[in-house]
Amino acid sequence: MKKVFKPISLLSILLLSACGSSSDNNDTEFVDSYLQFYNGSANSAATLIAEVDGNTLGTATYGDASGLITAESGDVDLEFYRIDADDQKVTLEEVTVDLSDGEKVLMILSGDYEAPSFIANRFTREDLEDHFRLFATSVITGTAGYDLYMSAAGEPFSAASPLGTINYQQFDELDYWDPDSDSDYFEEGEYILYLTEPGSNEPFYESATISFAFDTEYVLVLRTTSGAIQDNVVVDLIINSSAVANYADEDATGQYRIYNSLDDETAVSLSLAGNDGTSVDTTLSANTVSAFNEVEFGDYRLTATLDDEAFNNRLVTLNQGESKAIILYRDEDAQLNSISFKESNLPQVFDHQLQIVNLVPDYFDIDFYFVRQDETIESAEYQVAGLDFEESRSIILPSDFYELIAVFDDSNDTQILLDRTELLGINEEVNYIITVEKTDDSATGFKISILK
Repeated sequence: MKKVFKPISLLSILLLSACGSSSDNNDTEFVDSYLQFYNGSANSAATLIAEVDGNTLGTATYGDASGLITAESGDVDLEFYRIDADDQKVTLEEVTVDLSDGEKVLMILSGDYEAPSFIANRFTREDLEDHFRLFATSVITGTAGYDLYMSAAGEPFSAASPLGTINYQQFDELDYWDPDSDSDYFEEGEYILYLTEPGSNEPFYESATISFAFDTEYVLVLRTTSGAIQDNVVVDLIINSSAVANYADEDATGQYRIYNSLDDETAVSLSLAGNDGTSVDTTLSANTVSAFNEVEFGDYRLTATLDDEAFNNRLVTLNQGESKAIILYRDEDAQLNSISFKESNLPQVFDHQLQIVNLVPDYFDIDFYFVRQDETIESAEYQVAGLDFEESRSIILPSDFYELIAVFDDSNDTQILLDRTELLGINEEVNYIITVEKTDDSATGFKISILK
């Protein structure tokens, strides 16, 4: 039977998430079947869900979910796929799922993306008032699971209540430790989550204060970080929208790396100082990128010294589980300066999220092209247009070979070629940074640098 799928509007999402029963006879308001998809494969690409030989229903990157979709009850044939570098569909799995009225099916992708697992987790939706339900699972492979605790906001771990052990691919509803006379479910409010190794009384993870404000079913998923920072445990909370809340450990460290884009022969002396009196000192040669440096999360003051030049008031904020790149350059007045940006936490396996930075004060609105073997800049599918001086912007590319070309269109519509590279493989599992810079070592006076 052909299914009728209806993506839910934002207004409907809010109503479905927050509504309580409004009928005198307690008849359910959830008369449709519901479907959602969550991507929990740590080495995955952006993955699409569709009807077999039918419409695409949604997409999800790692740690993300599709929107909620409604459908008629009955069997539905689903296809999960990605798009490769040739814009061809690569089917990962076809699954037949039985949908029932009033029931939600959450399809969870987990495991190695080369041999993925797609599991249908289902529960009946209920009208709730001032309460919520909490389900939990894990997509972390190779562990014996983790014990989950929960406390009211403001209370210490010693006051937290155990909710059970969260195991890989096991989907359980959790019980509230202090139910009231109106409901056995969790009371709306603010809570803190903790994780310990099985049987341990020492938490290795503590969440920020989480507001459970909707009268709905929450699904808690344990996963690890990917991209620039890897293997930290994160808690994802899924409700009935594509906006998945991600919670890092409140005590997780951050990290940074610095690129010295200056052509000066003298190395730059750098110091990153925290508010507790600690500092990390580094000397970085010209046209060199440092290794990643792990530090406690917080706000830092960056100082840079080059001969008789210096700045000492650059603020660098590193949040929990966050990685930032810092780039040293010269501004329009040839003064020493810096910019920073957050690096991607997505898997850099099939897709690559590159950061492009314009460090050329001579030209604003640079156009940057990623040109494959069968393309020119006029036919190139991937490009970043109008990149201003001191601006950084990201683009997602599939693994492939590209020629990188930086161009400026002047007021006479004449294209000025700033620089181009050889055909390069953008296919390593690293976080790429691409810069356009001035240099004395190029025939054009400009260069493209590829950092990884």
